[in-house]
Amino acid sequence: MKVKALWGFVGNAELLGADSPKVSRGQEFDIADEEYAHALVGKGLVVELDANGKPKTAKPKDGKPAAPKEAK
Repeated sequence: MKVKALWGFVGNAELLGADSPKVSRGQEFDIADEEYAHALVGKGLVVELDANGKPKTAKPKDGKPAAPKEAK
């Protein structure tokens, strides 16, 4: 999973595949451990990148519109 750091933090160098556990904002990593990558995404420290290297965005759910309230 390719991720990009949104914030500087100290992480696990082995799981990040980096030389140092210190991560700077803007660094990109290819993390092999999916669980660790999802934990970092959940904490808001990194964002997942798509194949083009752009951040993935969550699509809003399609729902039916709320019913109008009846006027009495």
